[in-house]
Amino acid sequence: MKLDRTFRFRGNRNYLHSASVINDLLSLRGENVRNIDLKFHRKTLHQVSYTDESQSAVDPVAEWSDAQGKLYLVEREERISEREPYDEQGLVGLLEADGKTVRIPAQTPNFTRADAIVAAFKHLLQTVYPDVERKYVFVRIRMDYCPSGAMEIRYVRDIGAFFQGDISEDRKAVGQIFFGVW
Repeated sequence: MKLDRTFRFRGNRNYLHSASVINDLLSLRGENVRNIDLKFHRKTLHQVSYTDESQSAVDPVAEWSDAQGKLYLVEREERISEREPYDEQGLVGLLEADGKTVRIPAQTPNFTRADAIVAAFKHLLQTVYPDVERKYVFVRIRMDYCPSGAMEIRYVRDIGAFFQGDISEDRKAVGQIFFGVW
């Protein structure tokens, strides 16, 4: 199976945004998908295809697995050429950061749950380290399912050049998110 996908750059970014991929895969796999694990290996400026054939995924951009199986994101020759607005600061304005925790309300109008999770952890890292100049980049997310209610992400540890946050919904652990540094 090979499925070509078409993405746009978000806001002023010039690379494929992780939340765009998560949103697309959740839509494709169904909102009740379980045991989600998305790992990005590198950034890309190109359109991607999803394939379930490991031999055709020599240098994948990312890997997605869930209860339905595993997919590899592989680059195509075609570069991403279109752009769509993305008001990350507007989304951040809906969040409440306190110490090493950020709260995401159940409703984030005009933004998906994946948008909120990714932006919330980035914002939390910037809040925890306000005086450190870093460019944070999404690396991985693991979730039992994609939460639909109010959530919290708690910054729990540094793992070398990586940072881990634990995601919970109604005080129940549902997954982890990891960022690295560019």
